[in-house]
Amino acid sequence: MKLKLILSAILVLVTFLGFGQLKPTDPLTIDPKVKIGKLENGLTFYVRQNKKPEQRVELRLVLNAGSINEDDDQQGLAHMSEHMAFNGTKNFKKNDIVSFLQDIGVGFGNDLNAYTAFDETVYILPIPTDKPGNLEKGFQVLEDWAHNVTYLNEDIEGERAIILEESRLGKGAGDRMFKKIYPKLFAGSKYANRLPIGVDSIIKTFPPDAIRRFYKTWYRPDLMAVVVVGDIEPAKAEEMIRKHFSSLTNPANETKRLAF
Repeated sequence: MKLKLILSAILVLVTFLGFGQLKPTDPLTIDPKVKIGKLENGLTFYVRQNKKPEQRVELRLVLNAGSINEDDDQQGLAHMSEHMAFNGTKNFKKNDIVSFLQDIGVGFGNDLNAYTAFDETVYILPIPTDKPGNLEKGFQVLEDWAHNVTYLNEDIEGERAIILEESRLGKGAGDRMFKKIYPKLFAGSKYANRLPIGVDSIIKTFPPDAIRRFYKTWYRPDLMAVVVVGDIEPAKAEEMIRKHFSSLTNPANETKRLAF
C-alpha cells in the first residue's frame, strides 16, 4: 500500500510539473544549439555539435520520399533503391564503400545502416574523425548516395535475389496477419497497398529503367536533408555540406511530392 501511494504521488507530481503545463496547440521548440539552414537548391541541413564521444561524427542523408511515392510498377523499388546505394557509385565501385568504412572501424549493419519507410528513406553513416581524410571521404559517400548511384544492370539483377530473400524471411505469422489487417485499416488510402517491402512479382520482373526512374524522380535536393551531429565545429560542418551538396540540381519538370 505504501509503494502504491508513493507511485501515485510521483505520477501526480509529474503530471502537474510536465504535462499539465503543455497544450496540444503549443508549437514544438527547436533546440537553439541546432543550426538549421537551406541551400539554394532547396536542400535543408541540420547541424548539432556534440563533443561526446570525442572524434566521432554521424552523418545522415534523409530523403522525403519512400514507398508511398512508387508508381504501380515500382512497388518495392524505393526499398531496393536504398540497397543499390551500396552497390556502387560514381566515386566508389561496388563494395568500395563498405570496405572503406570497415577499414575505419565502422561495422556494416551495426553502425552503417539505412532504412526505407512509407514516407522517408534514411542513410546513417557514423564516421570516426581520428584520421585525416575520414570526414571528407564520408561526405563524399553521402553525396554519391544523393545523386551518383550507378545502377548498373548487373548490380540490379544481382540485388533482386537479396530483396526477395529479405521478403521471404519476413513471411511469418505476424507478417501474414499484418498484410490482412493493414489494407483494412487504411482502406481508401494509398498506404493500404504500398508496404515498403513491395511485391515479389514486381521485384522479379521489373525492367531496370523502372528503378532508375524512381531514383531520378525522387532523389533530388529539394526533398533532401543532411544531418550532421557530433564532435565537429558547426562552421566546418556547414562548409562541408555546401561543398558537397550545393552543385546538386532539381529536375526541370519535377514530379510534385504529394501528401497522401
